[in-house]
Amino acid sequence: MGRASFEYDEVGNTFYYVLVSFYAIILLPATYFFFPTGKAEPVKVDEHECQCHGCVKKRQQKEADRPWKRTKTVLTIVLLVIAWALFALIVKKVTEIEVTHEEYNPYQILGLDQGADPSAVRKAYRELSKKLHPDRGGDAQMFDKIAKAYQALTDEESRENWEKYGNPDGPTATTFGIALPKWLVSKEYGLWVLAFYGLLFMVVLPVVVGIWWYNSIKYNVDKVLLDTTQLFYYFLHKTPKMEINSECFSNVQFWQFSWLCRMKSLPNLGENKKERPLSLPYSLKARILIHSYLTRIPLDNEGLEYDQRYVLTRVLRLIEEMISISQQLSFYTQTKVPIETLDNLLRLQPMFVQALWPKNSPLLQLPHITDHNLPYLRKGRVFSCGDLATMDSDKRRALLKSLSDEEYRDILVVLSSMPRLSIQTAIVVEGEDDDQEVTAGCVVTVKVTLKRTSLLDPIVSFLLLLSCLMCL
Repeated sequence: MGRASFEYDEVGNTFYYVLVSFYAIILLPATYFFFPTGKAEPVKVDEHECQCHGCVKKRQQKEADRPWKRTKTVLTIVLLVIAWALFALIVKKVTEIEVTHEEYNPYQILGLDQGADPSAVRKAYRELSKKLHPDRGGDAQMFDKIAKAYQALTDEESRENWEKYGNPDGPTATTFGIALPKWLVSKEYGLWVLAFYGLLFMVVLPVVVGIWWYNSIKYNVDKVLLDTTQLFYYFLHKTPKMEINSECFSNVQFWQFSWLCRMKSLPNLGENKKERPLSLPYSLKARILIHSYLTRIPLDNEGLEYDQRYVLTRVLRLIEEMISISQQLSFYTQTKVPIETLDNLLRLQPMFVQALWPKNSPLLQLPHITDHNLPYLRKGRVFSCGDLATMDSDKRRALLKSLSDEEYRDILVVLSSMPRLSIQTAIVVEGEDDDQEVTAGCVVTVKVTLKRTSLLDPIVSFLLLLSCLMCL
């Protein structure tokens, strides 16, 4: 029985097959996940959008952030095109590789069809032997091939070996090719290859995994710092009944800075608190930025505006974490968080969406409405956005006569985008004949039907949209 032998690829042909396979496994998913899904269109200022200073500034900020996104998109496309071009070159190289291994076929050597009868085999052998015999000036190697092929088809033992092992001489040594270039194990480059593997698997891989693990263990599943979560547990456990001003803080990392010129105009900052981390500079800065946002005090520094936007993008997530922690404390510990605290936590979210303190009128979230307009609105018994939306159009315009037509239209646009929620609840016991009867130990299902409509009257909203379309 022949023994198996292993050899590296001398010319690198089989290596290209392995390379193109692994390259395709990486390239196809990368193209699917990273290729841009659509063309990034610039932000257009439509007439039916609010044209107040705040909304225009937000759109300008969004447009200012787009150049990097466009650059990133173009760079991604260029890299993918280069990757696919390299893949095409490798595929072209693979298609040009000549197949050096052929199965032994005695019929083909004798020029016969597969399964020819013995008489045809003998006849073909006689004719070829006359032409290729060395004594008659023929090719000795070809004569040996036809003699071996003739023996494989006429001799029983040789034919059995050919049918079983693919060779009339019987089993031979099996050669397995390793799809790696031979220079990888050569004395000249072997040490460098070993050093590369050592650097990759003993240095780079542990460092990358360590950095990823070190950063991931800092956050919970909601992407909130575990230190922040523990701090929320501490404050809610220490002071279960918290007011909104006490809850309105954020513990996110900031660099130290000195900015005290506006602290006197910002109430309830708690700048004299000694308890950590409330006394730390980054915590004070975060509270200053939050209070200036809710008090609507403009910032004179672009860096501070960037930091404020950074804080606001994470505040809602932190509020949700505090709500979750308060529920966990109520369910799983002896510390019962009062319903007032939970109610205050739920009030924090609309505070940051509207940029208003609870004491402020909800009408101030509308564009162009200032404290100067509030006394006139109160005289007309308008205390909320819903009251203003349900008013008669003429009365509403009379109350807001100090505003121009463009400013009044902005208010209607914002009112039309606000929702009016209609909630219906029902308690049923599924699987029972009388599904309205609740008994001890039964499973109760609460069905909630929520309908969302426009806060503004549909007819007014339609006329507003029609007028906006006519202006386009």
